[in-house]
Amino acid sequence: DPGDAVFVWRLSELRADGQEGIECTLFRNEGPVRSSELVRQADAIADHVWPGRRHYTFVDPAAVRSSNPGCCFTAAGWRRCGWTKGGLIILEREGDSTS
Repeated sequence: DPGDAVFVWRLSELRADGQEGIECTLFRNEGPVRSSELVRQADAIADHVWPGRRHYTFVDPAAVRSSNPGCCFTAAGWRRCGWTKGGLIILEREGDSTS
């Protein structure tokens, strides 16, 4: 159904924490489509708009119900690349420059 998922990207180049690229600032899925498929679709859009740029996001393991926080991102080809000082998982995917 229209409106049952949202995905927001933000271009970030100079962050105090050293993260740069295209940041997923919001992702929510309330619909029947698998979250990993929505992440793949959002990646394709970001690759088209910002080719070759790194995609990244932060996941708060305490704020999700999953025993595997960020699973939909890793299932879509992302990888865990660290933790923030505040205890958030950092996930990333290298951008595709062929789009």
